[in-house]
Amino acid sequence: MDELTGQQLAEYRTERIRVDLTGTERATYDAAYATYTGYVREARLRESHGPNWWQEFTRRSAYEVQARRAKVAELKLREVVHQAQGKLAVLDNLLREHNDRPMLIFTAHNRFAYQIARRHLIPVITHQTKVAERKAILDGFRNGQYRAIATSKVLNEGVDVPEAKVAVVLGGSATAREYVQRLGRVLRKHGNQEAVLYEVIARGTVDEGIVQRRQQRVKYHIRP
Repeated sequence: MDELTGQQLAEYRTERIRVDLTGTERATYDAAYATYTGYVREARLRESHGPNWWQEFTRRSAYEVQARRAKVAELKLREVVHQAQGKLAVLDNLLREHNDRPMLIFTAHNRFAYQIARRHLIPVITHQTKVAERKAILDGFRNGQYRAIATSKVLNEGVDVPEAKVAVVLGGSATAREYVQRLGRVLRKHGNQEAVLYEVIARGTVDEGIVQRRQQRVKYHIRP
């Protein structure tokens, strides 16, 4: 990707913006995290199953009470992180900062994408969006009718997305593949316009672990 930047692909930069959980969010997160990690540690899943510990954890949650409780807690802590109020505040600012540039907003789950769509009166595309509606939204984005689109994962690949020069990632997987797919959505070269991808993460949560595990060959500007 870097070898093509400036020639076939647009110049780009990436920024990570860290936010704090609210007091209520932090209390909920910490309680859920303690339940989840407590079970994993006590069951010694990492020691007994190595790289397959997650699959074993999921399997046990289907029939074992403690594992199911830990699984529910794990889902809860991720929900808190993926829908943190601080992320919405950052998005508000970014929409104002880039009010003249088309923007793609990526979330981890459909629920947050729909929440953002209602908050800012922008269209949303998920796997539930019908083909005709998806086409209408993308056409509207292309001709300037819509300034932004909220989505979860459906626009990662396999969809011809009109030109956008700003992407905001509010949540997603730890894979480098997904990250590069999302970055690629803003890299179409158009004159000398610079593309930018913002990754918003919750401080002191699994968000930071996801970033650390994902090996990327890009340089970041870190906002405090």
